[in-house]
Amino acid sequence: MSEGGARWRARGFRTQGRPVVTGHVIHLNTTIDASPETIWGVLTDLPHTAEILSSVKSAELITDGEYDVGTTWREERNFFGHHGEEELHVIESEPPSRTLHETRLRHDRIRTAYLIERTADGTASRLLITATMDVSGRTKSELMRWNVLGRHSFESTRRMLIRDLEDIRIEAEKREGRPQEADKGKHRAS
Repeated sequence: MSEGGARWRARGFRTQGRPVVTGHVIHLNTTIDASPETIWGVLTDLPHTAEILSSVKSAELITDGEYDVGTTWREERNFFGHHGEEELHVIESEPPSRTLHETRLRHDRIRTAYLIERTADGTASRLLITATMDVSGRTKSELMRWNVLGRHSFESTRRMLIRDLEDIRIEAEKREGRPQEADKGKHRAS
């Protein structure tokens, strides 16, 4: 076996067969002064996504009916270094506590999970987001480029998701009639 093949194997890649290769995993969370039901309402308000999330330029609902597994929409935004339109699908939905979206960008599969929990004291809710990028569909040369350039897309996507959490927090607290001026510009996602 060549030295290059040994390096691929050491990183979890196989030259024959394709295991799942995760390009990035981003975990973020924030505390929101709103009920899980209100936060769920913000997350599932797909017709107004572009008004709620500053990172989304446009959104178009493709399927009819209530938000549930199978709901599909198109949005234009920047995600993991991809600029443009993407089609998202709800693949899990447990109102008002958990949902999972999936999209495909060229060879990659991106999953974004949202988990909503009441805080221990019951006065607020915690919103956790996990974004995972599966790059196992890429060729070896694409994976090598990813190893070199992937950090840039990780950082830009992380910043975008932090902003999304802040936008969701602001909208949920607004829907519950909470004052917004005191928190203006205050970063709370971590």
